[in-house]
Amino acid sequence: MTGTSGKSTATGLAAAILRTAGPCAQTRGYNALGDLVRLLRSMGPAQRYCVAELAAFGPGTLDRHVALIAPDIAVVTVIGREHYKAYRHLDAVAAEKAKVVLAPPQDGVAVLNIDDPLVRAIGERTSRRVLWFGCDAAATLRLVQARSAWPESLTLVVAWGGAEYVVGTRLHGRHLAVPVLAALGAGLAAGVPIAAALAAIAAFEPAAGRMQPLAAPDGITWMRDDMKSPAWSLALPFEWLREARAPRRVAIIGTVSDTHGDSGRNYRDFGRMARTAADLVVFVGPLAHRGLRARETPDDPTVQAFPTAQAAAAWLRTELRAGDLVLMKASHKADHLVRVILDREQPISCWRERCEQVRFCDQCPELRAARTPP
Repeated sequence: MTGTSGKSTATGLAAAILRTAGPCAQTRGYNALGDLVRLLRSMGPAQRYCVAELAAFGPGTLDRHVALIAPDIAVVTVIGREHYKAYRHLDAVAAEKAKVVLAPPQDGVAVLNIDDPLVRAIGERTSRRVLWFGCDAAATLRLVQARSAWPESLTLVVAWGGAEYVVGTRLHGRHLAVPVLAALGAGLAAGVPIAAALAAIAAFEPAAGRMQPLAAPDGITWMRDDMKSPAWSLALPFEWLREARAPRRVAIIGTVSDTHGDSGRNYRDFGRMARTAADLVVFVGPLAHRGLRARETPDDPTVQAFPTAQAAAAWLRTELRAGDLVLMKASHKADHLVRVILDREQPISCWRERCEQVRFCDQCPELRAARTPP
């Protein structure tokens, strides 16, 4: 399973689908080479399936992963402008992802997004059987309709094998139709009956930090999309927020990755985009002040900026109110913005701004560890 967006959700969904047919191992949380090795070494003879999420960070980084896995089914969700400094061009990203598609044996299957021109071009070059998914009329697994207006969850109508099926999910955001289709396609390619696959999808819970809803005791609803925040993907959760039904919609924006050019202009544009969906926009992080350029007037209260998560948490503690729907869009490794939520439940002690921990803060012993005064 690879792609620049949606692959973690697709991995979890595909594993859930395959478990309806037999034991299935999957990558969890991390996808570095060492994690992949540990995953494979943990598998016993009873395992029938393994779903591996493969991430690329630069030219050649997928070579050893692909050789180690030797997949029978290769899945690509979407190719976007991520790791810009490493690749510089989308064609270079596509060339790296193509290695996964070429890895299965000749009787293997590639499950590919027909709506993404770069993915489609890869599929048209492969000699493997391709199961196309997407909205295009030529798709093997075709998306007929996608609905996701909060508080309702994502529901799809798909066409497969001459019939239409309703796909109920617990996910949110029409953009997550891509990982749902990718996972469903993987299950169908492996021979799982579609009824069993749809039941598995309907029971699947959103992954932490990936459009994950949290209903807080104080009446505020959070939508955590704080795992990563590449610039090219910002419009997708904002589209969901724009269509959501709530008394007040709030967007909290942390560090945005994979930007290039003038950062002031970039953050101004991010703010203007967020303003089309939110009643209140709050920037957090070392570049937050640049988001204030999205204000319509110098004292416009609908756009705020704070240099640290701790400062933002202090202001939001009294600003947010019951009924608010708050989208948190951030890059976890840069921001650790989930602390804004955790501090409202119980005061935390760790407000470190430079932290390389990959795990979320609620899994870290430092979060509420007692500190000795200096």
